[in-house]
Amino acid sequence: MNMIGSFIEVYGDREGRLKMYSYDEFTEDLNRGHEIEFDLNDTHFLISYNESGWYCIKENEESQIKYESVEQLLNEFKINDKTLKSLWGNIIVSDIF
Repeated sequence: MNMIGSFIEVYGDREGRLKMYSYDEFTEDLNRGHEIEFDLNDTHFLISYNESGWYCIKENEESQIKYESVEQLLNEFKINDKTLKSLWGNIIVSDIF
């Protein structure tokens, strides 16, 4: 998927129209078990899941905090004391898998 800012390319649209990728869709994708990569201020992050829990990993950082649920991750993970929801307009989603 090609994400441009908070927009996602609509596949099959010959005019190349863009559709908003909302924060609600983002949380729904996480709750479905998708992992998501995104960029914020030239820094790359990965939200990942394994059998022990959810993680939001900053590029080139070894420390990882485990979250028991998507809800806990979204409420407790912060970048410069701001939640992902409050930063959403500045986040560029690069991949969903």
